[in-house]
Amino acid sequence: MISPRTRRRLLVVLLHGMLGVWLIYSVLPPVMLIAASFNSTALFRSPLDLLLLRDFTLTNFSQAFTRGAFWFFFQNSVIISSAAVVITLVVCVPMAYGLTKISGRAKSVVSFGVLAMRFIPYVVLALPLFLVYVNLGLAGSRAGLLLAHLAIHIPFATWMLIGYFESVPPELEKAGIIDGCSPWNLFWNVTLPVVRPGIIALAILVFIMSWNEYLFALFLAGSNAQPLTVGITRFLGGAEAGVEYGIIAAYSVLIVSPVIVFALAANRLIVSGMTAGAVKG
Repeated sequence: MISPRTRRRLLVVLLHGMLGVWLIYSVLPPVMLIAASFNSTALFRSPLDLLLLRDFTLTNFSQAFTRGAFWFFFQNSVIISSAAVVITLVVCVPMAYGLTKISGRAKSVVSFGVLAMRFIPYVVLALPLFLVYVNLGLAGSRAGLLLAHLAIHIPFATWMLIGYFESVPPELEKAGIIDGCSPWNLFWNVTLPVVRPGIIALAILVFIMSWNEYLFALFLAGSNAQPLTVGITRFLGGAEAGVEYGIIAAYSVLIVSPVIVFALAANRLIVSGMTAGAVKG
């Protein structure tokens, strides 16, 4: 007969074992990706050889830069992602603030209407947007791809910002009104500083979403506007050429590295932004 104490210990050991397996399962794919980027394609049939780096090489990275035109696609990704962040904030910050000032049923209807765009799968929008862009002369351009990104970012950002602005204590704005603040000064000097951590966190999330977006880039971006997520596909091969896994792995590492570094550096801002709303000072 197993005692309750022994049973608890066995449960703890089992729990830790399951967590360990889950940790290995979660960490193994990125580790394998990094290991594959430093190995030759010939070794890709043996995962053990990959992890042990038995055929170490940096050729994959050099090929990613030269044959993969990395800097060209990198430039497109930076321009589109940065522009998406700036335009999204310029549009959504005042929009969300204004929606928080609407009372009654109109507020719920408008807010739901803004969010409803997020309910539509991206693949449903790709073809209609392409047909519209062909008629407007935006097909294959950075501007067209940027507009597609804004179509998915603005509803998400507006909904998030509404929550941030609603968390601002009403007493702060009432105190500002008593002090004689104009509506603009009330927004700029009283409300905005309180939600600034949330806005920064949202800007980081929008940047990462634009950086990682693939579907619209595949459908709507021409050869001069393709970002990194599409540039990597040139190594997938075809009927005569095989898939160049080593270069794809190196290219993938180069794609995700800036985002990881950026996210780690801004981790404190992301966390504080997600918990924004408390009265400070």
